Amino acid sequence: MIRAVEEALKGRADYFDVRSTDVTSTDLEMKNNEVSRAIAGKEVGACVRVLYGGAWGFASTPDLGEPSLKEAADRAARMARSISEKIGEKSTLAPVSTSNGTAEIPMKKNFLEMNIESKLQLLESTYEAVKDYDFIANLTSAYRDTYTVEELRTSDGTNIITKTPRVFWELMIVGRKDGDIQSIRRRIANTKGFEAFDGGIEIETARDAVSSLVALLAGKSPPSGQMPVIADPGLTGVFAHEAVGHASEADLVATGNSCFEGMIGKKIGNDIVTIKDDATIPGLFGSYIYDDEGVRTRTKVLIDKGILNDFILSRETAAKLGMTPNGGARAESYHYRPIVRMSNTYIERGDATFQEMLEGIKMGIYVKDTRGGQVNTSMGTFQFNAQEAYLIEDGEIKKPLRDVSLSGHTLEILQYIDLVGRDLTLGHPGICGKGQTAPVGDGGPHIRISKCLVGGR
Repeated sequence: MIRAVEEALKGRADYFDVRSTDVTSTDLEMKNNEVSRAIAGKEVGACVRVLYGGAWGFASTPDLGEPSLKEAADRAARMARSISEKIGEKSTLAPVSTSNGTAEIPMKKNFLEMNIESKLQLLESTYEAVKDYDFIANLTSAYRDTYTVEELRTSDGTNIITKTPRVFWELMIVGRKDGDIQSIRRRIANTKGFEAFDGGIEIETARDAVSSLVALLAGKSPPSGQMPVIADPGLTGVFAHEAVGHASEADLVATGNSCFEGMIGKKIGNDIVTIKDDATIPGLFGSYIYDDEGVRTRTKVLIDKGILNDFILSRETAAKLGMTPNGGARAESYHYRPIVRMSNTYIERGDATFQEMLEGIKMGIYVKDTRGGQVNTSMGTFQFNAQEAYLIEDGEIKKPLRDVSLSGHTLEILQYIDLVGRDLTLGHPGICGKGQTAPVGDGGPHIRISKCLVGGR
């Protein structure tokens, strides 16, 4: 593979890499008690990335034969040469140690050896666990597994093969009561084999979702205005990912689209706040061993005791910012070039108890998980919608609420976090979109924000 590309790129590339992928997948969906999707397949392909004269060229092909690889290399080289004559800012790459060998994430229960019926049973058991609740109007569950074998070769000497299994389960329940409609979502997703579902975890998760749906259907509109907020690990993780993680992505920092630009080494949060992005944690959905530039990933301490400490970096953005690459370049598939992406982003544990967080709150909100939102990294603002919420009065959790939203300025909220829990829950999975998708995780402990803007529908 590398020789074919080398021949096509003689004298036409300052740097190049070739990445091939072989993805085996199963995709299942069940609506209520009927199978609505069942697909098993394989996708293979390769891409060539060329850096010439400070400009990038990129081309992909579904054919791994030498003629197709040479043709893709030629297209990428011609693109890079053409662009190099027109761009002002030239791209360079920060140096890294080369890597060689095979890195494999093992499976205790190999889903490649399982039949479709065994995987469908996961969705059937989900339905059976909650089918008798008469207020459930619709239930959709889905399962997906992927096994990705990727080979990366670079012109500066890296030659690695990575083998990565991932499983993903999702449940969506719609409930109806007295003309009101509410919905709830739950996910289980890991970088491991089918052992992710040991112990019937999907059944427990489905029943928990029903309990949350009951609270939503009984919920009242929230108060609005500035007030104390306690966030559960799910919403804590969403804040870490959306408000802090995206602002820490070095491509946004380097282009002036992050409120963290120029703030490395500066205090931006309370001393009790430490936020990490870590792909090295075994089993989490956003975990991996090498990024798609062949850089071994490491723990990135984005905020260290309130001080902005690091960004998530590719080789190119590391060169622009004068920093060291840390394994933050990821691509959705061989159709895409690697860009800066998060992995597992979370707030580190503190020492407060949940009861200590409740104490002293005359009126506030307890929020759990999220049903979406938006963030503006350049302005440093965010707005999240809680999936579940409860009113806090006189230090006690009272009635359930619905349609609760939180908004604020990231740099202010980091200062307003006044208690961080001693509990720590990781593994809230997601599919993060940024022009291309990437599996990610987030989490953290419970946190208390002394004041945050709360609103309703």
